Amino acid sequence: MIAPATPENESERLASLRSLGLVDTPPEERFDSVTRLATTIFHLPISYISLVDETTQFLKSRMGLDFCESSRETSFCGHAILETEPLIIADTLKDERFADNPQVTGAPFARFYAGLPLRGPGGYNIGTLCLMDTKPREFGEEELTILKQLGAIAERELHLGDVIRMQEDLLKTKDALLESQKLVTQQLDEALAYVTSLLPGDIEVPVQTSWEFLPSSTLGGDSFGYHWVDSDHFAIYLLDVCGHGVGSALLSVSAMNVLRTQALSNTDFLEPASVLRALNRMFPMENNGDLYFTTWYGVLEASTGQLRFCAAGHPPAVIVRADGEIETLGAPGLPTGCFEKPNYETGETHFPAGSQLYVFSDGIYEVRLPDNTMGTYDQFIETLRESPSAKDIISAVRSIQVGEEFDDDVSVIKIGR
Repeated sequence: MIAPATPENESERLASLRSLGLVDTPPEERFDSVTRLATTIFHLPISYISLVDETTQFLKSRMGLDFCESSRETSFCGHAILETEPLIIADTLKDERFADNPQVTGAPFARFYAGLPLRGPGGYNIGTLCLMDTKPREFGEEELTILKQLGAIAERELHLGDVIRMQEDLLKTKDALLESQKLVTQQLDEALAYVTSLLPGDIEVPVQTSWEFLPSSTLGGDSFGYHWVDSDHFAIYLLDVCGHGVGSALLSVSAMNVLRTQALSNTDFLEPASVLRALNRMFPMENNGDLYFTTWYGVLEASTGQLRFCAAGHPPAVIVRADGEIETLGAPGLPTGCFEKPNYETGETHFPAGSQLYVFSDGIYEVRLPDNTMGTYDQFIETLRESPSAKDIISAVRSIQVGEEFDDDVSVIKIGR
């Protein structure tokens, strides 16, 4: 193992890091949303955001790891902060810097690593956005572009720290804080009632629909729907806005209403990629309080069983065929509203009679398990082989997670043929 070198600008780099006030602080949803997206988009088990000080690598956000800090000397990120471009290690066993690294020879048994340097004030590399896999893999130009775009989101959140701290200090000095809390509670109740009132009814022919929706205690940004575009084409869609609260919920509902009423000009609602591009143009995050959302949109041609679909940073939907075979529907893509011209492409498959389609938000599988790990997408979709009802899915996840309540909104749609 080769220990990372010390940057020439180490003193300035450390000053930049300390100015953020983020080292050794609890996890925050604004960073967790980025690492969750990374694991979903790249279909790998581990993603994290690290901050590197003199001796230690602190994990500000982590998905798939059970430790929150490690030695800088043995860290991958100690090497990555020396770079101006992402550090990509296709196979750690073939790189003399990492072949005998304890994170390669022991847990988490890293065989692939991609680390994008994150810049703090002054442009100094203070940490990284990292991807890991337990098997070697190649990393193409398109994936590299997506990693850099996710890194831009993470850097934006790093620089919002001062603003957030000022807002927190202001709230602490408010004499009318209690009254404000009552108002927020009232607004959350009203927003939840509004969201729920817009959810669709069940359909029995020629498709069978059912769903379950469980809002988290702080009200998140899930919303979903389905409707007939014409007499033969059935649209299904689910949106999940980052963060929680009234703002997230109302943005989600606004986007859903646009889909439900087909209020996107010059858009072919039978072409999923076209719909997601139009949503991206209508809801840029800079016009919506820096909020973005993931989306899954599909169109079923009832007469033939053809299903066309597209995902924007959203967990792939799942078809369970009559013989128990599972097909996942979705491809890596950026969330709606993040960047001006994302590359969305429509996928196509056959949805045969006797099969079931499941569309869901990540709140259903990102749950805390008794062994202190987080549930994964791959673990969750295995539970769908028996084609359970949406209600049974909720019960099954509750039976294995820690506690009864979900930390995030949970949405599950089941469509049968």
